[in-house]
Amino acid sequence: MSNVTQTESGKAWEYGLAKAFECQLNGYPPVEVNGPKTKSQNSYDRINPLERSKILKAAREVVDFMIAHDERLDHTEKIVIQSDMKGHYEDVCDIILYTQLGEVGFSAKNRHNALKHSRLSDSIDFGQQWYGIPFSEDYWTTIGPVFQQLQQYTQRRMKFSEITDKHDHIYLPILHAFIQETKRFADCKQMLRYLIGVYDFYKVMKENGTILIQSFNLDGTLKWGNKLSLPNRIIDCEIKDRSTTTALMYMDEGWSLSFRIHSARSLAEPSLKFDVRLTGVPPVLTNHYILYDGE
Repeated sequence: MSNVTQTESGKAWEYGLAKAFECQLNGYPPVEVNGPKTKSQNSYDRINPLERSKILKAAREVVDFMIAHDERLDHTEKIVIQSDMKGHYEDVCDIILYTQLGEVGFSAKNRHNALKHSRLSDSIDFGQQWYGIPFSEDYWTTIGPVFQQLQQYTQRRMKFSEITDKHDHIYLPILHAFIQETKRFADCKQMLRYLIGVYDFYKVMKENGTILIQSFNLDGTLKWGNKLSLPNRIIDCEIKDRSTTTALMYMDEGWSLSFRIHSARSLAEPSLKFDVRLTGVPPVLTNHYILYDGE
């Protein structure tokens, strides 16, 4: 079997979880046939039989638990694997079960816990995207020269690794501009909903031998898990200690986020990315761990 990428492994996990729901619900309804489903199935088919067996074993454990704790799943009418583009906008769920009693969404993660990978450039206004307030002129004035310099590196066909001053002259100016902007203007409640997702969902994270199920019950629509309170204010936002690539944001109600800036490609280009991760959650977040034979 061919080697598979981390992305393909994640897609295979999505497909295995959707198929396990289908099997546990007596083969009906089938997973909807569409582009995203086909992509996930192709990734599943590419992995070796032993890995497929592990995925199905883990997926069955998840499905058994969820069916026992959310009665809506017994009334499922359709199972859909969603397009990745949904996550770029408002819905982070990879799998949706459409039931007679409402939709139930699952975010399937395989060995990673990233929220979004937001692109940065001299024209992308993610202040407007994330919390509805356009970036100020101060922000654009600060980051403009940085991306102009990256454009020059692009024209010279330089590799990003060859830029010796990228930490001081690229990463840090953008991080400082981002920190100042969010401290002054960000609506943290709206920003968190954009990054986490506007709909309640269950997050299912698989590691070798371990599964973590979390209930992101922000609006109280889920049948399993405590209702969570959204933050009301940003307590602090700062550069991570001994880092030139990562900003940390601390909010009330127990929420915190990290924003790691990085290049998406080996060649320099006038574009960067934020790897956004959830580093702190309210203590009342409901978790359930499952141990399975992942060897």
